[in-house]
Amino acid sequence: MSMHNIRFDFVCQRHVPLYEHLCNQYLERNEFNISIGAESEPQTSKIRYFIEAFATQAQLEALADEIASDFLLSVWLLDTHIQRIEQHSGQRKPFKIKPLYSGLPLYFCQHCQPQFGDNQHPSFGDINLQCHHCMGHEKLSRDEKSLTQADIAAMANRLLSHKALPLPILGITLWLTPPAAIFSSTIQPSTILPSTISQNADDQRINSSQTNAPITAITTTIKYQRPRILVCNPNSLNSHFIVNDSQVLALSSIEKPLLRVRPSSDHPSLLAPLYEIQFAENRLLVILTEVLRQKGINWLHVTHDIDLHTSQEALLNKPLRLASVNQQWLPITTLGNGTIPLPTNVTCLHDEHHYQDDLHTFTVQSSTTDINWRVSDNDAKPSNSRSALPLAVPAVLASSCADDSSTITNDITTSLCALNAAVLRCDPNKNHHKAQFVKHAAVLYFSQHNTCQIVTLDSQSKPELFFQLPTLPTTGYEICHSLSESPQKSLLDKFKQLFPAEYNQLLDLHIQANDGALSQLMAVATLIIGAYPVETAQRVTVTELADKFIALAMAHHGNNAPRIDFPLTKGAAHRSLNWCKTFGSLMSFKLAGETNLAKLAFAFHDSFADYLSHWVEHLDQNIGVKQLVIAGSEFANPVLTDRVQLRIGKNFPLLVNPLLDLDGVNIAIGGLYLKQRRG
Repeated sequence: MSMHNIRFDFVCQRHVPLYEHLCNQYLERNEFNISIGAESEPQTSKIRYFIEAFATQAQLEALADEIASDFLLSVWLLDTHIQRIEQHSGQRKPFKIKPLYSGLPLYFCQHCQPQFGDNQHPSFGDINLQCHHCMGHEKLSRDEKSLTQADIAAMANRLLSHKALPLPILGITLWLTPPAAIFSSTIQPSTILPSTISQNADDQRINSSQTNAPITAITTTIKYQRPRILVCNPNSLNSHFIVNDSQVLALSSIEKPLLRVRPSSDHPSLLAPLYEIQFAENRLLVILTEVLRQKGINWLHVTHDIDLHTSQEALLNKPLRLASVNQQWLPITTLGNGTIPLPTNVTCLHDEHHYQDDLHTFTVQSSTTDINWRVSDNDAKPSNSRSALPLAVPAVLASSCADDSSTITNDITTSLCALNAAVLRCDPNKNHHKAQFVKHAAVLYFSQHNTCQIVTLDSQSKPELFFQLPTLPTTGYEICHSLSESPQKSLLDKFKQLFPAEYNQLLDLHIQANDGALSQLMAVATLIIGAYPVETAQRVTVTELADKFIALAMAHHGNNAPRIDFPLTKGAAHRSLNWCKTFGSLMSFKLAGETNLAKLAFAFHDSFADYLSHWVEHLDQNIGVKQLVIAGSEFANPVLTDRVQLRIGKNFPLLVNPLLDLDGVNIAIGGLYLKQRRG
C-alpha cells in the first residue's frame, strides 16, 4: 500500500485565528503523521497556513474531505490548493494563539449551527448547545445562556405584534418596518417600547437608557444613518438586493461582515438608496431569524443602541464593515483592538500616536516586534493613557469657487499618515542599518472625516500638497450665489427657469461642517440632475443625497458616459477644484435633455477618475511616482474605486495595506512614521 506526502495550503490576506486553532487540532491526529506551519510573504503580507500529512491515498482523501468541511470560509482567505511534496517542512508543535478575547472567534460553526439553527432538528432553539469544535457555547453572555427556545419564540411573536424588538444584550433593536415609519402621528413611542423591551418577562421595568435608545435612533434631527438590514432568509437575497458572487461569499463567511449594497430596482418596500446588509452573526440571532423565516420574514431593520445592559462580548465585537479594493476586502474602519508585526521597510520614529475621528479614538504603540492598537468610543470614559501626544483632530475647511486657496487649511498630516501606513511591509529577514523613509510616492486620500487631498513625497522624502478638494458653502443659497457670480450664471438662470423645483431644492440644502468634501459635491450633483423626489418634505442630508448618487451610478450599465468638467484652480500653495464649472457642466447636460440619471451619476465618477489619472501622470513626470496609495472612507464607494482602478491602476498599481483599514487605525499607525515632531 503506497504512502504519500500531501500539503494543504490556505493563503490568507491576514491572520485567521480559526485556521490556527484548526491546525492545532489536526496536529493532535496521530494516524496521519501531521505537521503544520505558517509562512508570510514580505512583499504582499500574505500568510500561508499549511497542513502536511503522510498517509495512504484513501486516508488522504478522507482527510481532504474533513479539512474542506472544517476550514470555514473567511473573508481573508485568498486561495487554497493541495500539492504532493517530497518531505515535510512544517513543525510538530502547536501555534501559540494570542486571542484578543476569550475563546475562539466563532459563536457557531458547521457542526453546531445545523443543530440549534435548523427548525427540523431536535436541538433547534438550544442556544446553549455544546460544540467542542468552535466552543461557541462558551462565548454566550449570562443573559443569553438563560434564554430558552420558548423565550426566543416569544421574542419573535413580540416583534411581529409590536413591529419592534429591543435586544439590549446585543446593543441593537430589530424592526419589521423602517424605524422612522413606526413613529407616525398615530403611534406614540411610549405605547410601543415598554411592551417590547423585556426579554423574559413582559412586566420587566424599563430604565431610561433602554427607552431612549430606539427613539434617538429615528429622530430626524440627527445625522442620517444608512439603513442596516439583518437577512433572515439568505435564499431570498438576490430577489431583494443587487449582490455579486464575492459579496454573497463574504456575507456567508465566519466574519459575518456588513456590506453596502443597493436594493433591487423599484423594490416595493426597500426605498433607501443603499443598505448595509448582514447575516446572523451570533446564536441568538441565528435562532430568532430562523423562527421569523418560517413565518415569512425575509429581512429585518436594525438600529444600534448600546446601553448599560449590552454584553461585554457585543461591545468588543462590533460589526465589520467592508469595502472591496483591488479585488480584496478591507475594513472601512477597524473598530476592534489588534496587532501587526513591526514593519521592516520603513523606520518607525515614535513609540505612540493617537488619532481621533468623529466617533472613535485610535491609540497605537510600537515595540521592538509589534505595533498594537486600541480603539475606544469617544463618548466612553477616557482611558488612562500615559501619552501626552496631541490628537490628530480633523480640520474643518472652508473655501469658495474662486481661486483664493489661501482659505484652505494646508494641513497634510492625516494624508501623510495614510500614505505611510499603506506602504508598510514586514520582512523579518531584512535588517536595515540606515534609516529608511518613503520616497517617490503619492496618496489619493478621500475621506468623509478629513480633508480630501493628493499629497506627494519626492526623492528626498519631502512632502508636498498637490491638490485639495474644497468644502462647499454651508447652504444651498450660498452655493447658488457663488454660481451666479461665476461664468456659470447663464446656465444657472436657465436651470432656474426650466427646473424651478430642483432649483428650490438646491436652495434648501444645508451642509454640515463634518460632511466630507466629495460627499458634498455628490449631494449637490444629485439635486442638480433631479435625482431626489421633489415632493419629499423633510430636509435631506448630504450623506443620503450622496448615497442616492452612488446608487444611481451603480445602476448604470456600460462604460460610455458624458464628460463632466473637473477643472483645477491654482492657488498660492496648491491646486483646488473649480466646483462651479463642475456643477455648470452637469446643468448643461440636464438642460440639453439628458434624462438618464444613472448615466450622469456614472459620468461624474468616471470623469473625476479620468482627471485624477491626468494629475497623477503630471506628478509622475515631476517626482517619479513609484508607489500610489489610495486611502480614506470615500473609497468604500465601489464606483469611485472601480473607475480609479480602471483609469489609473493600469499604469500605477494602487497600493493599500492588506493588514489595516482604509480610514482609522491606518491613520494612527502612519503617525508613528511622521518625520516631523508632534506637539
